[in-house]
Amino acid sequence: MSPPLPSDAQLDALREVANIGCGHGANALARLVGGRVDLSVPLVRLTSAQDGPALLGGDGPAVVVRLGMTGELRGALVLLLPARDGDALESALVRGQPAAPEERESALAEAANIIASACLSAIGRLTGWRLLPTVPRLERGPVRPALAGVLGEVESGPGPVVVLGADFTATAPTALGGRMLLVLERGSAQALLSRLGL
Repeated sequence: MSPPLPSDAQLDALREVANIGCGHGANALARLVGGRVDLSVPLVRLTSAQDGPALLGGDGPAVVVRLGMTGELRGALVLLLPARDGDALESALVRGQPAAPEERESALAEAANIIASACLSAIGRLTGWRLLPTVPRLERGPVRPALAGVLGEVESGPGPVVVLGADFTATAPTALGGRMLLVLERGSAQALLSRLGL
């Protein structure tokens, strides 16, 4: 039997968690690129490995960096950028200097680690939990198979996975955009809500 769907109050609480976590992640990104980063209204989606990729990503090529998490939450953090925006972020991280592809990828993976750490630390302060990201994994190619892989890894037991996130847009000095996602196993989302008194 599938777990019950979240109530409106629970969905509002999850949106606030997304807003806090992604907000701190965006601030970390702004410090890395030396500019302003704006966030969209946070999203909450209940989905599956089968349906989620079409719901959460486009059709084009992308750079996807995924990180697991340790602590009381089980799931993954995902930094998703269209291929052109991924190149722009890599260039910003190496300060526009010539760099080998492996150096650019290393800089992007480290940036994703910093962003994920900021996101999880903020959620940790909210909940009193110690949450840390695992080693980042970077993938290039069509976005939907990459997202299907993330969702498939997180999906466990009956009921959908819960995805929190927000779109981000950076302006001067580097224009780029993408999406931050926090993909939670359903049981972890329920534990999070219980921790928040819901």
